[in-house]
Amino acid sequence: MNIILDKLQNTKVILGILAIILVIGFVVGLYSSRSLFKSDSEPSYFALNSGSSENAVILPTTTELAVAEGWEGQGLCLPGRGHFAAKENTPYILSYNTAGQLTSIYLISNDEMPLPWRIGENLMASGTELVDYQHWNILVHFDNPLSSCATLQSKNTTGYCDIIQCDLRGSGERATPTPYMSPTPTPQPSVTLQKVTDNLISSKPLILTSTSEPDEISKTIINTASAESETLPNTLSSLVSNLENTEYGSNSWIENVSHKGIKGSVKSDLLQSLASDVQTSIDIELTIWITDDYHIKRLEIVGPLSESDAKDSARTFEISEAE
Repeated sequence: MNIILDKLQNTKVILGILAIILVIGFVVGLYSSRSLFKSDSEPSYFALNSGSSENAVILPTTTELAVAEGWEGQGLCLPGRGHFAAKENTPYILSYNTAGQLTSIYLISNDEMPLPWRIGENLMASGTELVDYQHWNILVHFDNPLSSCATLQSKNTTGYCDIIQCDLRGSGERATPTPYMSPTPTPQPSVTLQKVTDNLISSKPLILTSTSEPDEISKTIINTASAESETLPNTLSSLVSNLENTEYGSNSWIENVSHKGIKGSVKSDLLQSLASDVQTSIDIELTIWITDDYHIKRLEIVGPLSESDAKDSARTFEISEAE
C-alpha cells in the first residue's frame, strides 16, 4: 500500500486521494481485525513514497515493529488519537491503537501547503511537545480514531501490557526533552497594524511586483507604484490604517520565512491613487503579511476593482524596498 505524497499538494486530486484513503483504511482495518485472532501472523509494513517505489519509506504497522525500529512512543492513549510514536528527523508521526495497530499518520511540512493541509504552532501529547515549531500538517486515518483507546478484551489477561506502555522507550519521555513555556499572548490586530503603519510612515521608497502574469489593473497599480515609490509607503499606510473588521489570517512562507497574516475590509477608493479607473465605494478584502518586526512584505486584494471583475477576483503583490 502506498500514499503518493506529491498528490497531497495538488488540490485538484483531493477527491481522488480521499477515495484512495478510504480504500487504504478498509484494507488496513481488515488486516488489523484478522491479526487480533492470529498469533503467528507475519510482520507487515506500510509504504510511503513520493512517486517511485524504489525510494519508498517503510512504516511499521504494529507497536512491536515500531519500538524495535527505534520509534519512541507516548505511554498515555489519547482519546480520538491513540498512542503517538515519533522518531528523530522524521517528517511524520505515527499513531497506534491499544491493539498495537497503526491507525493514523501525521504528515509534517515546513513549506506552505494547500488545503486540506492545516497550519499548526506545535504538537503536544502526554505533556511532551512532539513538534516544537510552526508547521503545516495533515492527519490521515486508516481506521476509526474514536476506538483507538478502547479496552482490548481479547488481551485483557494478567501480565499483558501494550509494548509502547511497557517498553522503556514508550514511557513518554524524550531523549532531549524540550521545556514547555506558556505562549506569549497574541496582541489584538489593531495593535499590530499600528506598528505596521508606524514602520510605513518612516519607510524607505517601496515597489510592488507580482509573481504571476498581472491583468491590466494590476499592471497599472505596479507601474504607478514604481513611478511613485517614494509616496507608496504613505499609500500603503492609508490602506492599513483604514482596515475594518480586522482579524488574524493564515500565515504564509515568504523566502523560507513565516509571515503573519492580518485581513480586513477597506474601501476601494483608497486604491485610486494607484489606478484611477478603480471603482469607488466598493468593499474589498485586504490581507497583508508582515515580518516579526512589523514590516509588510505581501499584499492581497480580493474583490472587484472594475466592472468586468468577478466578485472573488484576487490580486497579490510582493512588497520590497526600491533599489
